[in-house]
Amino acid sequence: MENGQEYTGIGSRIVAGFLVVLVLMALLVSLGLRHISEANHRLKEIVEGNNLKTELAGDMQTALRERALSMHALSVMTDPFDKDAELQRFNHFGSVFLGARERLSQMPLSELELAILDQISLLMRESNPEVQAVVDMSMSMTGSNAELFDRIRNRAIPKQREIAEGVNALTGLQQELTDTAVRNADASYTKVRNLLIGLGIFAVLIGLLITLFVSRRVGQQAKQLAAQAMHDSLTGLPNRSLLQDRIEQAIAHARRSNQPFCVALMDLNRFKEVNDTLGHNVGDELLREVSRRLKKLVRAEDTVARMGGDEFVIVLQGVGESDICRFAEKLRTALEPAFLWGKQGIDIGASTGIALFPQHAEDASSLIRYADIAMYMAKRSGRDHAVYAPDQEQISRDMLSLKSQLREAIHSGQLVLHYQPKIDHHTCRVIGLEALARWSHPEKGLLAPDNFISLAEEAGLIEDVTRWVLKTAIGQLSLLHARGHALTMGVNLSPRNLHDLELPATISTLLAGNGVAPEYLTLEITENAVMSNAADALAILGKLDRMGITLAIDDFGTGYSSLAHLRQLPVDEIKIDKSFVIDMEENENDAVIVRSIIDLAHNLGLKVVAEGVDTKDAWDTLTVLGCDHSQGFYMSKPLPGDGLMQWLEESSAASMASLQPAHCKLPA
Repeated sequence: MENGQEYTGIGSRIVAGFLVVLVLMALLVSLGLRHISEANHRLKEIVEGNNLKTELAGDMQTALRERALSMHALSVMTDPFDKDAELQRFNHFGSVFLGARERLSQMPLSELELAILDQISLLMRESNPEVQAVVDMSMSMTGSNAELFDRIRNRAIPKQREIAEGVNALTGLQQELTDTAVRNADASYTKVRNLLIGLGIFAVLIGLLITLFVSRRVGQQAKQLAAQAMHDSLTGLPNRSLLQDRIEQAIAHARRSNQPFCVALMDLNRFKEVNDTLGHNVGDELLREVSRRLKKLVRAEDTVARMGGDEFVIVLQGVGESDICRFAEKLRTALEPAFLWGKQGIDIGASTGIALFPQHAEDASSLIRYADIAMYMAKRSGRDHAVYAPDQEQISRDMLSLKSQLREAIHSGQLVLHYQPKIDHHTCRVIGLEALARWSHPEKGLLAPDNFISLAEEAGLIEDVTRWVLKTAIGQLSLLHARGHALTMGVNLSPRNLHDLELPATISTLLAGNGVAPEYLTLEITENAVMSNAADALAILGKLDRMGITLAIDDFGTGYSSLAHLRQLPVDEIKIDKSFVIDMEENENDAVIVRSIIDLAHNLGLKVVAEGVDTKDAWDTLTVLGCDHSQGFYMSKPLPGDGLMQWLEESSAASMASLQPAHCKLPA
């Protein structure tokens, strides 16, 4: 009986102890999870708030920089329309600055943040009269240029710089607050861990398991939030905030060690086309692969960061001007292998701009900005990299202005077409025309395509330009047919047009609306354009070919061009690049190339058109070699629409007699 009572007492104590353990476990779980939830919630709110504040401060910095550029631009502009447009841009960025400042002021702010924001507002009120005076002087041109420049340099810009320093202080404060939040998260982790260990002693094995679980969970979430605050979520690379800190560290190290370093800003070429044609999931995977290759390229002390979109920044310690070419070659080699998606290879290069410390700048923001300008110059020149030079900043501003003007030119009738006749070697008659776009710029005069087509591609305007050219050229062709001139019309397509899946339908609508049969339209493309994205290009070209439109390979003999590729393309004719035709009479190699192209093209059943026929000797040689058609200054320069009509009406057997070989039978 006593034993039974003893066992009952032990059992009761075990049960009681077990209940105590359960209570401790429940208390452990409740306290731990609540503390974790509160800490995570607080940290998330702080990080999200600080990120938004950093973004708004960045908008204020950008607005200040752009307003400063506008003040300089207004001081040197003479055209009132340009001044008015630049003034609107100046006022727009003023609105951006005020909007960002207003949003900041409505957020929960610390006393120090309020003090900085109040100081910025005070500086703005003090600087506004000077800035407005500069703008008024620029717009009215009162006073001398020396006075205006002195006012900008010694009064307006210093005040703007003080405001920028205030914004920089605000950005730095957000960085400190974010760092503090991360440290608090680590402190919370330590506190919870100690609590769990203490309770786990009483909860024996079960308590220890719960302790391990909760401790691990807290650590993971703290690290995750810290990573979110400082790293890009897609690639895991440092983001803009951490990049700023890394560059500041590199500057401090470079000053201590008296060694240079460089900032390289890299932008992927044709990335937008990948996103548009293959989807954002493929684009995301491409960005991850690029980040992996870049991380393998650099050393442990270097930094690879993602700025956003398809822009990456590389900070290379100890790299000076003499090392840039070697780095650029390593970068090109790293990106050269095709990116594989399924069974499809995607070739994508990059344009890189490089700025050096201390040669070009001694602060992080300027180094990034100068690298960005150099990258833009590399992209424009078609090179894989460029090093910043002071004159690039003005060129960059000029290009931005020209892009803005081009957007307006498309809709205001400044674009015009000139037409160059194509002459048949057998009949010596005009058989077709090539439409060539010109920009009648109000200040720069008549600009050739080389001066603005690349701008249209960069600004995303090439589809608008191409549609305008097609509409105008087909309309001109319809007018020619109505007057009895049964000619063909050639129109050049940009490589980007071969990614426009709506292009065949657009052309079909234009042809039908003007009553022009498809066989009278010739679309000229370069083989490089086809090979940059063969799948989409071949699909579009196949639709155009089935519509009955003539397809021609332009600039044949350059780039990727080869007759082997021609067998895969639904083309009807090739155009020999003028670089071979111009030197054909003096350069025997060029003559051999021209003869070979003509013979092999005819064997493939293709017509041959020669460009750049500027002399009678070139015409006669091409006739002997069996060339089908030619165009060039010897027959006619490109003519505007009214000049073309007059030339066609007045041309006769006499006007073309100089072209006549023995076998030509010209009309009476």
